[in-house]
Amino acid sequence: MLPTHFRKPSWDWLEDVIMYELSLTFPDMSLGTHQIPWNLNILLHNGAACIPRKKAMEIINNSSSENIDAIRIPAVCAFHEAISSMIKQGRSRALIESSLEVLWRFYSWAETNSLSMSQEDVVVNFKRWSEHQLYRSKVTKEVSEIYAYRQTSKLANLIARALKLPGSKPGGALLMQTRIRKPSSKKRVMTSSADKQNLSNTFEFGHCLRSICDALDIPTVRGRLPIRIALQNGKTLVVAGSLLNTELDLESIECKSVRKNAERARAPLAANESIFARHKRSGILNLRIESELLIFIAQTGMNLTQASSLERESYRWKSNGDDLEVFRVYKGRRSGEAIFRCYRSYKEHLQRYFKWLRDIGFTEHDKRLFPLQSRGMIRAKESKVRFYTLKDSFKKINISFLGPQEIRKTRVNWLLRRNNNLELTAEQMAHDKEVLLRDYHRPHHQLAASEIVRFHGSTDPFYKPPGPGLCVDKGRSEELLYSMPKDAPKPDCISPEGCLFCTKHRDVMTQDYCWKLSSHAKIKSLETNLYKPSERQELHPAYRVIDRINEKLETIASGSEIRAMWVSEARDLIRAGRYHPYWRGHIELMEIIA
Repeated sequence: MLPTHFRKPSWDWLEDVIMYELSLTFPDMSLGTHQIPWNLNILLHNGAACIPRKKAMEIINNSSSENIDAIRIPAVCAFHEAISSMIKQGRSRALIESSLEVLWRFYSWAETNSLSMSQEDVVVNFKRWSEHQLYRSKVTKEVSEIYAYRQTSKLANLIARALKLPGSKPGGALLMQTRIRKPSSKKRVMTSSADKQNLSNTFEFGHCLRSICDALDIPTVRGRLPIRIALQNGKTLVVAGSLLNTELDLESIECKSVRKNAERARAPLAANESIFARHKRSGILNLRIESELLIFIAQTGMNLTQASSLERESYRWKSNGDDLEVFRVYKGRRSGEAIFRCYRSYKEHLQRYFKWLRDIGFTEHDKRLFPLQSRGMIRAKESKVRFYTLKDSFKKINISFLGPQEIRKTRVNWLLRRNNNLELTAEQMAHDKEVLLRDYHRPHHQLAASEIVRFHGSTDPFYKPPGPGLCVDKGRSEELLYSMPKDAPKPDCISPEGCLFCTKHRDVMTQDYCWKLSSHAKIKSLETNLYKPSERQELHPAYRVIDRINEKLETIASGSEIRAMWVSEARDLIRAGRYHPYWRGHIELMEIIA
């Protein structure tokens, strides 16, 4: 019998008959052998969403229809229809499962707070649930802001589909009625050092994957446990298989039966023993298969769902030039074939992997290109690959794990920087240009700097002026800076001082330029020492030049620590009597005259 809080008063006998015939399961949704089927009948019972689904179904099967909450029927049936339509439309399994999970959390929260879940109350309760998610992310910090947004957004879309809300984007309109907003994505500035570090991590990760694939050959996989794989960075990866203690000293075990069992667990497989027997070494097989899968994604740029569902005979190699091999795969989003490319040298590696699959015996019972094992379970079709084995292994040796999405982004940006051709990169990655720019492209420090230099080179050409720095006007039509003092030198393209007050003048971010400016200020200070003011006490223009130079030096110094060091060293050289060669002769003459 159901607990007392499951019970509801009995309702009309006609509704009983309807409920006996009502099926709220999803027969079109593929399941693995050990998966619990999704059944929305659970959501018709108060309190059932709060307990595990398997246990809830056992209780429901032993109960009568009088325990069903009748007011929930319209809403639950609407959710069932919405999810069934998603399955028929071919929406991804990950989206369907995550939608069911968030629906369960929504009903569990409503039951915990004793809320009515009639069809009329769903939207109101959704808004209350969004406030609960906001509280969890902002106050208690139980979840991240992006998690709260994704959960709320997913449930809003599901409710809009189930209740058939009006509008072009009813889910987004419903979400806008809450206080949940997508958090701003603060992207890290891609400096040259950050990018180099990212690439070094990628290369290290790739070398480790290659080492794992090379080490786990047939004799090693069937050989003695544990397996020790030497990596290029000097670390050693210990593959335990089914062992609990890889460092166990068998000689220290006094009990003969325990020692015998420990020895048997570490012994290599017999010649006539199948490697698939009792799945003792499925983790070892998965380690290489997961590594091969990530290498395949890095080479082809194919997404994880497509790559993991490939069969060994689902494509054909075709030569295309000296560097690339080409094969075609059907891509549902574009409703046609997409061309994926990889380097010719990878073909030899992939053929060795094919031979490994044949020698292991996968070809006899599994046609997949990457047949991951599940310890006696048959995985549902299109199940998401989680890379549990590989993640645990890399965590033990303290190496960053890069997922498929990160690998594909790195490949896109690396190709884009190598060829500097957006259309070619998009074609090679089987993407539209808009998708590549929106989802994959990352700004790069060095590339942006070179593009800025090329832009200024074509639109802002420099010419050598009489003063320090550069001029951008070939026609030499001087133009006074706005709001400059009246007694400042006028630009005339003849005197060095006039350049400092012209809008066409450009500074040069070098140490030599700072030294030249400081030397220029020195000669101007010597000029002021020789100046004898008139009765009007007029200010000598050299003072304006000195102020202008000091202003430029302060601006340069504020740009970065290196520039500040340039300015400091330039002023130290002037104090030490070491002047720039451009001004040295003038300064020495002025010092003699003074």
